[in-house]
Amino acid sequence: MMTAARRISVFLLGLVLTTSLAYAELQANLVKSQPLDKTPLDIAQSVADGRLFVLLAGGEVQILSADGQKQERFQVGDDITSLEVSPDGQMLYLGSTKSKALQFIDLSYIQELPVNNSAVKGAENAPVTMTVFDDFECPYCARLVPTLEQVMAAYPQQVRLVYKHFPLSMHKFANSAAIASIAARNQGKFWPLHDELFANYNNLNDIKIRQLAERVGLDMKRFDQDIANPALQQEVAADTQLGTKAGVRGTPAVYINGMQLKDRSFNGFKQVIDAELQKVSK
Repeated sequence: MMTAARRISVFLLGLVLTTSLAYAELQANLVKSQPLDKTPLDIAQSVADGRLFVLLAGGEVQILSADGQKQERFQVGDDITSLEVSPDGQMLYLGSTKSKALQFIDLSYIQELPVNNSAVKGAENAPVTMTVFDDFECPYCARLVPTLEQVMAAYPQQVRLVYKHFPLSMHKFANSAAIASIAARNQGKFWPLHDELFANYNNLNDIKIRQLAERVGLDMKRFDQDIANPALQQEVAADTQLGTKAGVRGTPAVYINGMQLKDRSFNGFKQVIDAELQKVSK
């Protein structure tokens, strides 16, 4: 049996909850109205960047930025009646009234990734450029090195490799390693130090980096002068900024002729490279 004190406590709790609910009032305020060229039929939003994907009457998709600014627009078919987008905003799923099939649309963006002063391996006039954003302390970057070497061996004249720096804040010596590699590049020995750094990715510190620089035969007096030059840090920062703008969120990130590669197996590389070579041969 409930005691009098217990009944009073329950009553008071109910009174508090009732009072709280009584003062909760929803206010719906129109923040913005964005005119569209056609009637919207369905809408989805990317979790990663907040972009809006709007299915328009007539089978078109209008992409808007998170703040409602119009971006790309493309045709998907007038039978499409619903759409959904993957959390990263890179895959669109379309439903149709005329087909029992679900359509998967890969949303690939071609990024402008200038070479600038970056280290390059391969034929200078190669029709396919692989741009890799890497971190010298990243285990996944280290594991990708053999695959990149396999790709370069399979396409010695058709593919060139461009290295960009994207040191992650969680890796204490990744930035120092990036600066050291640029100093090695200034002496024509970027790739030898690149290989040594990745071979020791889980054992890097300032002393180890210097030992590796000596191992590949750098002029250490010039090396010390270079790593103290603020221009090298600025170059690392420029690469990082370029990667961020291109959508890099982790390492390694690979772009083939400006398109981000999702399957980093050798077959994944081969499929995209062969498709790019076919474009050139036409």
